[in-house]
Amino acid sequence: MINSISSFKKINLSSLRVLQTLMCLFEQDLTMHELIQKMDTLGLGKFNNFVLSKYINTCKSCGIDIQKIRNKYSIMNFPIGMKFSAEEGEILYEIKQFSESLKIDKTEKIITNFLSKLHLPLFKTNNGLLSSKNYRIIRLFEQACSKKCDIRIIYKDNSFFDCSPTDIKVRDNKVVFHITNKKESKEIDIDDIVDIKNLDIQNENNSQIVTVLYELRGQLAKRYQLRENEQIIQIKKNGNIVIANKYEDKNELLHRLLRYDSLCKILRPLNYVEDMKKIIQNSLKNYEN
Repeated sequence: MINSISSFKKINLSSLRVLQTLMCLFEQDLTMHELIQKMDTLGLGKFNNFVLSKYINTCKSCGIDIQKIRNKYSIMNFPIGMKFSAEEGEILYEIKQFSESLKIDKTEKIITNFLSKLHLPLFKTNNGLLSSKNYRIIRLFEQACSKKCDIRIIYKDNSFFDCSPTDIKVRDNKVVFHITNKKESKEIDIDDIVDIKNLDIQNENNSQIVTVLYELRGQLAKRYQLRENEQIIQIKKNGNIVIANKYEDKNELLHRLLRYDSLCKILRPLNYVEDMKKIIQNSLKNYEN
């Protein structure tokens, strides 16, 4: 009986930690380091990257869409069980537009944060209000249009396209981006896009961030815990997952992936693939007679 009570308390504490993790992300978007610092002040024990990654994944398994944007975890969609009518959606959209027109940073931030947590991805067009499942991408494109800055559009396969944003249009009830560059002018489907970068900021920082793609298979794909600098960009029909990794030290990443043996395959960049082959070949030399 005592063991049962102890087990119940342990489960209860874990549940509290998961809920507190969720509450912290509701208050604001946080990096993993910031989230660890905030959780450590709550008197619920010590936290680390691995534990909080588990709690975030628990929230995701409950249908809460938590994404990592610019190195910060953000709640993109919370299943609150509410459905908004077209009229209610129109009102909320107008509130959002009005808050932006006030030019009061605090008010605009509060309204925008509130609507983003509701996940009300509405976009105003000549055909009325449209809904899109990728609100974040639309907002980034809108901001680039308003600032008249060049952008880099990053696709699911990690390829990219540098261009100038022109307009957002509707084709067959789908939102599409109209873009131009020196060679062409075209429209692209937003569902193929995973991120948009402001090239002006990128050029100012003058930093080249390497994104490494690798595929995990079998049981590893099912139980793998994402690191702070990783995100899943594709889930294949056979259950394999493709992960995008940024910022991790090249040598540390290669040796970590090497431990996954045949359940892991580096897809790109090619120099990482070649370096992994060299590590494997050099290891095999140790067993030559």
